[in-house]
Amino acid sequence: MSAASIEVIIACHDPSRPLARAVSSLFQDVRVRDRVRAVIVAHGTAPGALEAQLTDVEGDWQVVPFSDGVRSPAGPFNHGLRAVRAEYCAVMGSDDYLEPGAMEAWLAQADESGADAVIAPIRLQGESRMPNPLVGLFRERRLDASRDRLFYRTAPLGIVRTQTMRDLGLTMAEGVRVGEDFEFGIRLWSLADRVDFARNAPCYVIGTDAKERTTYAPLSLDERFEPITRLLDDGLPQVLTAAHRRALAIKLVRISVLGAAHTLSAQNAWRDDDEVIELAAALRRLLALAPRVLEPFNLQNRRVLDALLHEPTISKVTAEVQRSATATRWERWATRNPLYMFHRESMLRRYALYWFARERKK
Repeated sequence: MSAASIEVIIACHDPSRPLARAVSSLFQDVRVRDRVRAVIVAHGTAPGALEAQLTDVEGDWQVVPFSDGVRSPAGPFNHGLRAVRAEYCAVMGSDDYLEPGAMEAWLAQADESGADAVIAPIRLQGESRMPNPLVGLFRERRLDASRDRLFYRTAPLGIVRTQTMRDLGLTMAEGVRVGEDFEFGIRLWSLADRVDFARNAPCYVIGTDAKERTTYAPLSLDERFEPITRLLDDGLPQVLTAAHRRALAIKLVRISVLGAAHTLSAQNAWRDDDEVIELAAALRRLLALAPRVLEPFNLQNRRVLDALLHEPTISKVTAEVQRSATATRWERWATRNPLYMFHRESMLRRYALYWFARERKK
């Protein structure tokens, strides 16, 4: 049995990845270095090629082989997570790394609070930290998936109590091109007894200097929505509270439906009107999850959503997307029912939180 307190699973399919940077960042906090073990899963590549990169890295690490012939990190992540014996576990991309002090802060918070998960603050390499999850100004402990907008952060970056992961049956979704961690995160944030946010801890950094990241490759509409369809078909919404169902539906409409409509329209990449109808069907399925899902959406977005619901054609949706690009400040802030302008999911509320968070840093 491992003496480590946390095992971090890193999936790596390409020896050209900056793997040594990722692994060494796990051991840079001297006071907790002996509590950390790194397990690098060599996904369809020779373990020796990865081990050669790590010869100068001081710490408890090992490389294990795995091959499933699938271009997805889900398989190697699941392989590593199944073998975890430490109290805590975590996943990490081979392109990513931790800022100094991050691991020490996360472990300290988990030890003190007994949380099932501690969410790490994140940032893209070379940029400032991202306001995701967009929790309230003074919210850090015992977060709620609806109140604290946790569903906008499905990637379980940070640390998770291993027993909680197993009790909830959390695994990465295999067979999807992207979004392998989507259901893992949704289930964790909504079903775990306690989730904390390490708001003031150093960040988990998402590396952007790799030669190629499969996540950035173009996606079809079916590929975009496959993780969502799986989650809905698995029946998870039926075991969520009404507040959580609504929060989940709002997030998916905002990020997935509107995101697809804007991307496909801006790139002139719609296949045909049938594809627009397909997206409209996905929207209607989300609206069926909870009442009044569209109420917090601003006027700018409501016009695009109304086009999908009432006139799902390439010409109409593209026209509304183009029109939304020139929306006035009022259209970006206002909702059809003025009472919803101050809803926690409204854009006005988001702008206010962004502003206050920025002012606190000055």
